[in-house]
Amino acid sequence: MTSSNRTDQWILDAVDALKQADVEVVAHLPDSKIGPLIEAIESDSAFETVQVAREEAAIGVLTGAWVGGARGALLCQSSGLANAINAIGSLALPARTPFFAVVTRRGNLGEFNVAQVPVGYNIDRILDDFGVRNDTVTEADDVGHRIRLAAESAFSTATPYIILLEQTVTGSKLEGL
Repeated sequence: MTSSNRTDQWILDAVDALKQADVEVVAHLPDSKIGPLIEAIESDSAFETVQVAREEAAIGVLTGAWVGGARGALLCQSSGLANAINAIGSLALPARTPFFAVVTRRGNLGEFNVAQVPVGYNIDRILDDFGVRNDTVTEADDVGHRIRLAAESAFSTATPYIILLEQTVTGSKLEGL
């Protein structure tokens, strides 16, 4: 599990990277792993946040933001990203909607919930099969740099880019907690 100071730093780095990427709209779902990042973004006046009920709705929000001239990002967990695959494939990719997502990866190292394993463990391969570029971050010190690169890649090519944060960054959750 990451230390508190290190955890705080990756969150600050992520917020700074979003600002450097000129992101204005952040769509998200509640998630305990990425909750501290959501709270930091919600408390920063540089961002308009939109809490959605389902991840595929976030793709619509981000598409609307792009059409309206704003850059957007999605915050969710890997099982939720799987819910959005159809919206990415049928809306974001054909419409060339650039956005990037910061996704907490479940189902891999430190996972206790077997229901998270099929999608979470394979989410990078699912994205590859769909032609959605993605990168996995395993070290907290890399979060800001990788988000900046993903944003640059997404917005310069008008395509989605997904950053997967491993539990080595966000910290593992013990069963029953």
